[in-house]
Amino acid sequence: MSAPASDSKGQLCGLGASVVNFRFQLLRTSTIFTLLVLAACGGGGDSGVTPPNDIGTLAYVVTECRDTADGFSERQALHILHSDRDVTVMETPGVGPYFPGFGGQCRLLTTGRFGDGSVSREAFQGVAVSPDGAAVVFEVSDDLSINPPLPLHLPQEQKGIFFVRADGSGLRSLGPPSRLPFFALLNGGGTSPFFSFVFSPDGRMITFADEGPDAAGNEAGQVITLDVGSAQRRQVTHLPPAVAPVDDPFHTPSVVNPQFINNQTIAFFTFAKPDRLNPNGKFVPFTVRSDGSEEPKAAPVALTLPGGVDFIPVITGDKPAAVNLNLPGEAHNANAFPGVTAITEVFAIDGPNLLQLTNFQRVDTFGEIVGVDRQNVFFVASANPPELPDSNPAETCQIFSIDRIGGNLRQLTQFSAGQHKTTNGCYFEPPPGCAVAHLTQDSKTRTLVFYSSCDPLGTNPLGGQVFSMHPDGSGLRQLTHTQGLVIHPGEVIGELPGPIAYGPYAP
Repeated sequence: MSAPASDSKGQLCGLGASVVNFRFQLLRTSTIFTLLVLAACGGGGDSGVTPPNDIGTLAYVVTECRDTADGFSERQALHILHSDRDVTVMETPGVGPYFPGFGGQCRLLTTGRFGDGSVSREAFQGVAVSPDGAAVVFEVSDDLSINPPLPLHLPQEQKGIFFVRADGSGLRSLGPPSRLPFFALLNGGGTSPFFSFVFSPDGRMITFADEGPDAAGNEAGQVITLDVGSAQRRQVTHLPPAVAPVDDPFHTPSVVNPQFINNQTIAFFTFAKPDRLNPNGKFVPFTVRSDGSEEPKAAPVALTLPGGVDFIPVITGDKPAAVNLNLPGEAHNANAFPGVTAITEVFAIDGPNLLQLTNFQRVDTFGEIVGVDRQNVFFVASANPPELPDSNPAETCQIFSIDRIGGNLRQLTQFSAGQHKTTNGCYFEPPPGCAVAHLTQDSKTRTLVFYSSCDPLGTNPLGGQVFSMHPDGSGLRQLTHTQGLVIHPGEVIGELPGPIAYGPYAP
C-alpha cells in the first residue's frame, strides 16, 4: 500500500523507482492496474557516501483533531522540512466543534494511523515536490469533504493550487483547485488515495486530473497540465463522461493517476470510452501528448504470463524495473485486509526478461522500488521467509531488499509488535501490528524515506511518522514528530502527518 515514488531525473528515478504500480494504493484486488514506466534512472556512478545532512525536501501535511465534551474539532497545516529546517507554509482555519454528543470521531479517524486518510474530509488535497527538490506544489479545497463531510469554510485566498519554494518563501497561487477528488472510498469506510500532482522531468509542468468539457461540451474527467512558471493551464484530453464499473470503490473519479512518462507524454487511467476505445468501460491505461496535440492512445493489450498473470507494458526499455503482480491461489494471510485474498509477489523486469523475486504467498508484498544502483529492489512485506530463519516471527510489516536476480534477500528493519502475532500485515489498522507506505529512495544520497505506523524508536506508540535510513537499514532517523493518538480524561487528541511528498537531497 505504498504510494508511488516520484523522481529527480525522469520523475520516476529521484526516489529510486523505475516503475510505478498504478493501482489503488490501498485496495489490493485481483485486477491488475500496472503501468510500466522505465525511465533513464541515475545511479551507479556516485560514491555511495551519504552526506551528514542526507535529507532533501520533505513536504507533509499535519492534521490534528480533538474529541471533547463539546464535540469534534480539527485543523491542518502544511510543513516543509528542508536542510533540517522545518517551516510551516500554510495553516487552514480550524473546524468545529461539531457532532456534539456523537463522541469518538477523532479517535475513530486516528486509530488506523494512516495520515493520508485526511484527504477525504479535509482541505489539503495533494502535495508534490519538484524533481530538483527546490519547490513544492500543493492544493487546498473545501469542496471535496465527504468522509465525514466537514464545513471547512476556507477563505478565498486559501483555495487553489499553490507554488512555494523549499525554504517556505515565494508562496503564490497557480489557479483554482481541481474539481475531482484524488481519492476513492472503500467499502469498509477507508480512503484510497491516488496521485495528486506529478511534475514533468524538467520540473516545468505538473499534471493532474480535473473536470473539463468533452468535444460536445459535456463536463467529464480530463487530464490537465499546468505550467508552474506562467500558471498557464491546458486541458490535454477531451474524454466523454463515463460511469464507474460497479465493482470499483465508491466515489472513484473517471480519470486517475496522470503521470509524465517523459516531458512530451503523459500516461493515465480512465474508464471512459474515447473514440470507441475501451468498449467495456474498465479502468485501463492510455497515453496522451502533454501539449494536447493528439488524441489519447490506448495502451498495448495485456500480456498473459504463465499461470494467468496479466500485466500491461506501456513503455519498455533497457533499464531494470520492478512491479507487483497477483498470482493464482489464495494467500497464506488471506483477508489481512477485508476481501483481499490474492497472492502478490514482486517481479523484476530487465529488457525482455521477467523474473519473480519473491515467493512469500501473501497478500501484502508490495511497495517495490528499484534502487538507484539499479542492482537492488526494495519492498515491504509481512513475511517471515525461510531464507531468513525467524527474522520476523510476529509477521510484522518490514522493509526488505533483494537483488534483481533474486539473491541476497535482506530484512532491513526490525519493527516489533511485541509478543503479538500480527494479522493485519502491511495494512494500516489499529494495533497490534503496523504498516509502511511511501517507500522512496533519494537519487543523490541513496537514503530511504518512508511513512510508518511502527514504533522502532519508542516515540510513536499510537501514531504515524516519516522516517529515513541508509539502504542497509542502519542510521534510522525519525523526521516528523506528530503526537499520534493521545487519550486524556475528557479529551482525545489525534495528530498524524499525511499526505507527504519527498524530493532529492540538494545541498
